[in-house]
Amino acid sequence: MPQGRILYLDAYDSFSNNIVSLLEESLPVTVEVIRIDDPRFVFNDDAFVNFLNKFDAVVAGPGPGHPENVDDVGLIGKLWTLPEAQILPVLGICLGFQSLALAFGAKIRRLNVPRHGLIKAITHCKRDIFAPIHELRVTQYHSLQALLGLHNAAERVIWDSATSCPDLAPLAWDLSDASNGSILMAVRHVDLPFWGVQFHPESICSASGSSIVEAWWRETSSWLTSNKRELPQNRQDSGRASFDGPPTSVEPPISCEVSYRAVKLPTNADNKTLLELIQENEQCEPMLLESGCRKGKPLNPETGRFSIFAVHDSTSTHVRWSTRGQLLQTRTSDGIVTQRAAPVYEVYGLLESMTAQRTAVKGYPEVPFWGGFIGFVSYEAGLKTIEVQAANCSRPDIWFVFAERSVVVDHLTQTAYVQSIRKGDDAWVLDIEQKLGNMSGPEGAASSFSRGAVLSEPTQAEYCRKVRECQEHLREGLSYELCLTDQTLIQNNSLPWSLYQDIRRTNPAPFGVYMHLSGNGHGINIIGSSPERFLSWSREGICQFRPIKGTVKKTPDMTREKAEELLNCEKERAENLMIVDLIRHDLHGVEGVKNVNVPKLMVVEEYETVYQLVSVIEGNLGASKSRIAALSQALPPGSMTGAPKKRSCELLQELEGHKPRGLYSGVIGYLDVGGGADFSVVIRTAFKWDDEEVWRIGAGGAITALSEAEAEWQEMLAKKERVLGVFATSVEP
Repeated sequence: MPQGRILYLDAYDSFSNNIVSLLEESLPVTVEVIRIDDPRFVFNDDAFVNFLNKFDAVVAGPGPGHPENVDDVGLIGKLWTLPEAQILPVLGICLGFQSLALAFGAKIRRLNVPRHGLIKAITHCKRDIFAPIHELRVTQYHSLQALLGLHNAAERVIWDSATSCPDLAPLAWDLSDASNGSILMAVRHVDLPFWGVQFHPESICSASGSSIVEAWWRETSSWLTSNKRELPQNRQDSGRASFDGPPTSVEPPISCEVSYRAVKLPTNADNKTLLELIQENEQCEPMLLESGCRKGKPLNPETGRFSIFAVHDSTSTHVRWSTRGQLLQTRTSDGIVTQRAAPVYEVYGLLESMTAQRTAVKGYPEVPFWGGFIGFVSYEAGLKTIEVQAANCSRPDIWFVFAERSVVVDHLTQTAYVQSIRKGDDAWVLDIEQKLGNMSGPEGAASSFSRGAVLSEPTQAEYCRKVRECQEHLREGLSYELCLTDQTLIQNNSLPWSLYQDIRRTNPAPFGVYMHLSGNGHGINIIGSSPERFLSWSREGICQFRPIKGTVKKTPDMTREKAEELLNCEKERAENLMIVDLIRHDLHGVEGVKNVNVPKLMVVEEYETVYQLVSVIEGNLGASKSRIAALSQALPPGSMTGAPKKRSCELLQELEGHKPRGLYSGVIGYLDVGGGADFSVVIRTAFKWDDEEVWRIGAGGAITALSEAEAEWQEMLAKKERVLGVFATSVEP
């Protein structure tokens, strides 16, 4: 007998790939995914019925919106009225559950307090799809509830069908919520093969998710057998969409050898002295990706062991793309400039193919960067990947520069690696090696600053109003979490390098950045000190996301014990959990990825000025057709959007007045010619375009149903001040 075949109806949720993975890993099935608004079937019921004949069962997934809104449920609503001969077993999850309940007489009402990212024990009937399970804790992501009618909470009657909904039998309840009362958690149709669960069995914090879908599949198989349904034969596989990049016709990769020399640095050497030495030698400003240190040692050796000084010059290759006109510009090492209109996915394919053309070998194995592209992707470029309308801007939204020469410092061993992948460049390597060997310690000269004037910044009243608007959207069921942000604009004529020195001194973090890119009429200065890795992958293909959600400011009386107590509250853990589940979804969506796992879940980490709640999500990209798909398919960063990502970003565009975030909320990092990559989230960062005198600083926070407007305002201020403070600001009258 062939494998079972399940159709998954995706309601634009940011956890869908987790559900598909749970089904394929737990059951002997293949899963095909279509969207709830698939144009082939939305207005053609006969075509939809014929299409369903290929499948043994359907899973109707979660998503934003209300089950009474036809556009929000789409094809899910058609499942409950199929002709008798075409009826299939269905498992509805969250929105799918609510649609099932509504179709058979239940009322849908808002919860008094939404339940997003909350982990709760539920009471179940110990039979049917819960037969193999005893105690059960599950993750809830919902603002609405299904009401079957009056039920006495006494255990002897809560499993009976309500007179107003005789076709639905309750299977599970949450009886623990004083604010909302008893909440229905699962049902089954008494005659038809329809099941639904309000909770999310695929969440990393839901226990027994596999057991529940296995039990549902047993019930489904039993129904198929008893109704003499034959499993379809001669099926053609069709799975999730993959990222293959644009069609390219490039020559086979040419491997180049890395020429490098290792130099033991003086104990008092620092990155400031090293950068100034390279700058003087090369007559250019190196691009610096710096790992913050304390007393000469990295703050976090896991993420911040190395600092990268990438050297670029007038012959360096540039790749730029802007949302306005989707204009792709390239300038190659021979000075040839080309430009054309191209969708954003082609940019990632181009970066990957150009990096592959310079594949390098024989570099020092532990050094993560041998050469390659360094640059950024803006928030607006990320919006384009999820088909959200972004503010069109003529400035570059993607900008990468290819660096053939670099110096990488290992802060654990206090060793600098001088490297070049340029052919016949040994003389340069030896020259820099000699100068580093003669390098003295820092001079300790104080940086000079001029006072800056704030041109515009969010007001407390306006920001708190937006927080309340976010919460109204959450109560409506349109989102689980919204990452609200705003920008402060400031004038300051201090040298960017001086400003960066103050940032790295007052707020060192694993992902510092000092960068000036210029060319073709545009130029940008970037200074920042981000604590958050967005995404990295090793040369062997091990991929890691490291989201931060949950922040406590360090004060004289804030101990680690107090910080852990604050960060382990229900609100902070819910924020972090939602992003963990979202990132698992993003990673599961990369074709060929294996072994998606969460080695660290909501762990408190200490930084120079804050304590933060951090999780780690990993997977193996070894078999992936395109490693850069892990980047492109995860943008914009979930920790800066909320979930579900697409609907949340659409709401945030309205809330933030369609003002571009620009670099803030995007990513900065590198693509290594050895096969690795590392990108950080652009937070705690300021940027300025060369043709303006204005620095832009973004800050914000995740808004949930449990948020308090005043507390969110204070959190946003605390994050902003870590960067704004270096500008020695005064408010302009």
